Amino acid sequence: MKGLCSKIALIISISFVLMNSLFVEKGEAAYSSKWITARQQVAAYEQVSGNPLAVGTLLPNQFYEVLKEDNGYYYISFGNGMAFVKKSSSLLVAKKVQKSLPTKAASNTNLSIITKSEAVVYNRIDKEQKGIAIIKGNIRYPVVRKSGDWYLINFAGQVGYIHKNKVTEDLGIPVLMYHHMVENPQETPFYNNSMVIKVAEFEKQMNYLKQNGWRTISLEELDAYLTRNQNLPGKVAVVTFDDNYLSTQKYAYPILKQNQQKAVVFVIGGKVKAQAQPWDPMTLQYMGHKEISETEGVFSFQHHTHGMHLREKDTQVPYLVSKTTAEIEADLVKGREYIGQALKDPSSIQYLAYPWGQYAPHTIEAAKAAGIRLAFTTETGNVRLGDDPYTLKRQGISPAHTMDDFIKKIEGTY
Repeated sequence: MKGLCSKIALIISISFVLMNSLFVEKGEAAYSSKWITARQQVAAYEQVSGNPLAVGTLLPNQFYEVLKEDNGYYYISFGNGMAFVKKSSSLLVAKKVQKSLPTKAASNTNLSIITKSEAVVYNRIDKEQKGIAIIKGNIRYPVVRKSGDWYLINFAGQVGYIHKNKVTEDLGIPVLMYHHMVENPQETPFYNNSMVIKVAEFEKQMNYLKQNGWRTISLEELDAYLTRNQNLPGKVAVVTFDDNYLSTQKYAYPILKQNQQKAVVFVIGGKVKAQAQPWDPMTLQYMGHKEISETEGVFSFQHHTHGMHLREKDTQVPYLVSKTTAEIEADLVKGREYIGQALKDPSSIQYLAYPWGQYAPHTIEAAKAAGIRLAFTTETGNVRLGDDPYTLKRQGISPAHTMDDFIKKIEGTY
């Protein structure tokens, strides 16, 4: 009788473990972290530009490591960031998982891919392979390495494989560079100036981005991506304006606002007065504190030096090259404080565009000392993981660039 009771107790104990620990079999080992599994397909999201974006789907009977949780969501590793899934009866907590479950692979590299459409992530690449999850289309994802026809990735605490036919290699994020714009350049002194474009062309370009699914992102988002703290969709671009010209407010602002797009204005601090002069298409004018405050919902304002958008008179060497480290740092600190007056937050000034794209090693030292996190040149190219944060490339847009050129620039094939 005693032996029978022991057997019954053992059966009850095993049943309890099966119900509460999920699929426990002989030889399984407990993990110190929490894992979850899905009873049915469950959508996964990530925060992009402050809004939830569907990035993937968890598949039934697969295990996912939980990084953290709150009252409403579980958070799992997803690329260089985190995805979140809503707590519900469709998700169960697994205290034990299969001992053979592949653990996280080596660290992610600078190589990344963009999904063409929904792509299944498999647990292996032989005939016994099973789907771990699905990644939505137009998602940028970091890679551990490429192995034949497959890309090896990390997904929610384990190794995953995506077939090359489902993705394209990431050619980088375009940071578009504009300066001045007028309606009819041929009627102004700026005719044939490579830095001055037609308003109509800018509008076509922004409309193309909107109509073809391109998101405009902030430099804070780009910063988080480059420091591997955030993922981004495939079709994202940064729109920048150098010099803080009044035409940026008069023409670019309403176009961007209508399209619900955002942009960055690199400000020459010493040119900023209380408010701008009356608009005159025949001269260059600068936005003032008033205009900066009025357009902050669309524009963010960053550094283009305070008083060093100048060249030496005799040699034409830019000040950011000719001046000392201490002089450059002092100028950048002064500019942060001055530009920040209109924003009521000088600490938000963390990004710099070098005047004429010119810099030297000591320029970078000064920028770092002044609290600059990213700095941009005028060298043509897109921004990729692993790029030096103080020599980032941009895609300059001039009157000579056709719409085909513009498309190639944002796609990284120009």
